[in-house]
Amino acid sequence: MRNISELKFLCSSFCRQYQTEAKFYVDEASSSGVRHLIVVYEKGGHDGAREFAVGIPWDWTDRDVIEFILWDRPNTQYPVWEVSARAYGSPMLDQSDRRTGLRQ
Repeated sequence: MRNISELKFLCSSFCRQYQTEAKFYVDEASSSGVRHLIVVYEKGGHDGAREFAVGIPWDWTDRDVIEFILWDRPNTQYPVWEVSARAYGSPMLDQSDRRTGLRQ
């Protein structure tokens, strides 16, 4: 697991899909040069994993990321920040998930 003290805290929220508190951080110092959203689950997320990471598009502000995180979709298999990676194999957050309601 990453050293959380080196990351920028964004917000926290209850994750309905995993029934646990999730804390959200930004890793500005990724070796790839891409900022990453780091999610730390209090009780574990998908398959019990305590951490999830996904790239943040270069043109997204921290505010964009927070608004995306807090977008409520209670009847989905994955939390909004995991959809692109889990359902589509994408390494980046994808605004189209929000606009189209999971790329229907």
